[in-house]
Amino acid sequence: MGKKINIIARCSAFCLVFVLVFGQFTQMYRRNDDETNEIHAFYDEPKDSLDVLYIGSSPLLRGVSSMLMYQDHGFTGYARASALQAPSVSYGLLAESLEYQNPEVVVLVCDNLFQSYDYAEQEGDMRRAMDGMKLSTYKWEIIQEVTAADERQTTLSYVFPLFRYHERWKEVNLADAEPRPLMKHSIKKGHVYLRDISSQAYPDGFMEPTGETAVFDESALAYTEKSIALCKEKGIDVVLLHLPKMSWTYEKSQAMETFAEEQGVDYVDFDTEEIRTQVGLDPAVDYYDQGHVNLTGSVKVSEWLGNYLDQTYDLPDHRGEEAYAQWDIDLQAYLERTGLS
Repeated sequence: MGKKINIIARCSAFCLVFVLVFGQFTQMYRRNDDETNEIHAFYDEPKDSLDVLYIGSSPLLRGVSSMLMYQDHGFTGYARASALQAPSVSYGLLAESLEYQNPEVVVLVCDNLFQSYDYAEQEGDMRRAMDGMKLSTYKWEIIQEVTAADERQTTLSYVFPLFRYHERWKEVNLADAEPRPLMKHSIKKGHVYLRDISSQAYPDGFMEPTGETAVFDESALAYTEKSIALCKEKGIDVVLLHLPKMSWTYEKSQAMETFAEEQGVDYVDFDTEEIRTQVGLDPAVDYYDQGHVNLTGSVKVSEWLGNYLDQTYDLPDHRGEEAYAQWDIDLQAYLERTGLS
C-alpha cells in the first residue's frame, strides 16, 4: 500500500513540475502581442460591469477608445479586437464575452462581411486573437473549424501554444528571457492606438457610385447573422459599424445599410459624407495608413461615436459611482500614457 502511495506521489510531483516548467516556457516563447493581451485582459472586468461591447478587426482596435467615452459620458465599454479578425473568431469572442457581461449595446465592425478568410494564410492573425482567449466551448469550436480547413494547424498547438512557438528558441536569449504572462488588467480597454502620422488623401471618386456589385462572403454573413440573433435573444441592441477606411465603397455601404434594415439593427458608416463632415477627420494628420486612423483620429472617432451611443441608447453615467472607482483610476493612467490629459 505504501509503495503504491509513493508511486502516486512521485507521478503527481512529476506532473506538477512538468506543468510549471511547460507554463514558464510557454510564457517565454509566446509572442507578446498587444492584441492578445487586450483580449485576455477583458476577463478582469467585473461581471456585468460593461455597458457596450465592441467586436471586430483592426480599424476598431486602432480607432475606438472606451476610456475617452467614459471620460465624456460615463458609460463603460471594452473592444475585443484583432487584426483581420476572422468571422468565426468574432462570433466566438462575442458569445464568450456574453458569458461574462450583459451589455446594453453590442457594436459589430462589419468590414469582414466582404472578405473570404484563408485560415492557412492568416494563421498569425488567428493566433493573436485566440491566444488571448481562455479555453472554452467557443474557442474549441473555432479550433475545430481552423484545423479542419488547414491540416498543418493542430488542436494541440492552439490549446498549448508552446507546441507552435517552440522554434522561437532561436530568437529568444534564455539567459535574459523572463516569463511574460498575459496581461491581467487593461487601462486601454482594447484600444491599441497608433501614434505615427502618414499623410493620406481620399481616392478620386471616393464613396461615389461605380455600378459594381458588393457581394457578402457566405461564411462571414452566416456568422454575422448568428451574432445578431444571439444579441436579440438576450435583449441586447446591435450596431453594425464601419470605421474609416479608404478602400471602402459606396456599394459596400449600401449593401450594409440594406442588410441592417433587414436585420432590424442600426448601421453607422464613418465614410458617408454626412458623418465624415461631422467627425472632421483630416486625411493629412488623422491617419496611420489608408485603413486605420492614428491616435488623433481615434479621438475624433470616439467623440462622435460616444455622442451617438449615449444619445441613441441613453446609456448610464457611472462617473463618481463607488463601484466604478477603478475606471476613474484607469482613465487617469490612460490619459497620462497617451498624453491626452
